[in-house]
Amino acid sequence: MRRVISIITIFAFCLSVYSQSSASKQNTKAGAVSTAKKTVVKTSAKQVASSQKTIKTNVKKATKAAEKKADTNVETAVSNVVSAAGVYNCGYLCNPPLPYLPAKLDILFIGNSFAIDTSTALPEILNCLGMSNVNVYVLYKGGCSMKEHYNYYKSGEKVYELYQYNIRGETKLETATSINNVMSRFPYDVVIFQQYSLESGDYTTYEPYLSKIIQAYNINKISPRTTFAFNMTWAYSSKHKNITKYKTPLNMYKKICESVKRMKAASGIDVIIPGGTAVQNARSIGSLITDNEFTRDNQHIDYYMGRYLLACTFFESIIAPCTGRNLRDDYTIYGKNGTSNQVNNSNRRTLQNCARLAVANNFEVSEFIDE
Repeated sequence: MRRVISIITIFAFCLSVYSQSSASKQNTKAGAVSTAKKTVVKTSAKQVASSQKTIKTNVKKATKAAEKKADTNVETAVSNVVSAAGVYNCGYLCNPPLPYLPAKLDILFIGNSFAIDTSTALPEILNCLGMSNVNVYVLYKGGCSMKEHYNYYKSGEKVYELYQYNIRGETKLETATSINNVMSRFPYDVVIFQQYSLESGDYTTYEPYLSKIIQAYNINKISPRTTFAFNMTWAYSSKHKNITKYKTPLNMYKKICESVKRMKAASGIDVIIPGGTAVQNARSIGSLITDNEFTRDNQHIDYYMGRYLLACTFFESIIAPCTGRNLRDDYTIYGKNGTSNQVNNSNRRTLQNCARLAVANNFEVSEFIDE
């Protein structure tokens, strides 16, 4: 009997141990499952959060892109409307229009030898048309760039000569003067700028000097209003020693056009004297061909046909719009008799056409030159 009881007791004890072991295993398994579930939940939560963040980022990017596209479309639409209306960006200044029918027209040319070349034949035209109310003052220093004009203004150095061109011809007013002094000398209606010829096809040489010279003029001027203009210089001949900077005269001309276009957009100076295009027009006409491509030294303009051409371009760009006078009324004979580059009845109208067409289209050689 005792043996039976012992066996039963042992069996009960084993059963108890087994039950506890099974329960422990189930608890461990349950714990593992619970931990796994928590891990999955946490991972899923992180993935969801990451996905939401990605979605938000993508939505934000898409929104910005859509807004930018919308802004661009609006700007384009506005630009198209403005262009259609004939109104353009005025750059850092709003250039007033040229004066119309003034009692007297005073023009200041801040330049160098190319400014002299552009102005020298002008008295011939003024004299032929009987225009005694026009005065052009040329502030001259050979080879002077806009950067140098700016530096000479800051220093106040008297390194310039001052010339006057009117119906009476050319007069030297000063042999040593400063740009500061000349800016406040007369109440100029028009002030003309230009770049040094070798740098004229490189826009990086224009600023910030042009804008600074304009600021300097505005604090010195005695005129109540001034229109600003820009003289676009011409390309060197193919024989010039420095033409390699631009490779060819045609490429130099194109670079000058590009630079002046950028200057016009950035500054708002919308009055251009397109001497460079007038010269290119003349170079394309067989009957006007000269030995050095309208230059006297492969750089400066030819003394007679070239200077008359530039004077015509100056007249058409500035003086004719102000005074209402017609270049067609000019019958100047300019230059020595018997010379191949004299301006006379055989070539005068053609040279006038080259100038007029350049003023009509500042940056392109015209297809109508021979008409």
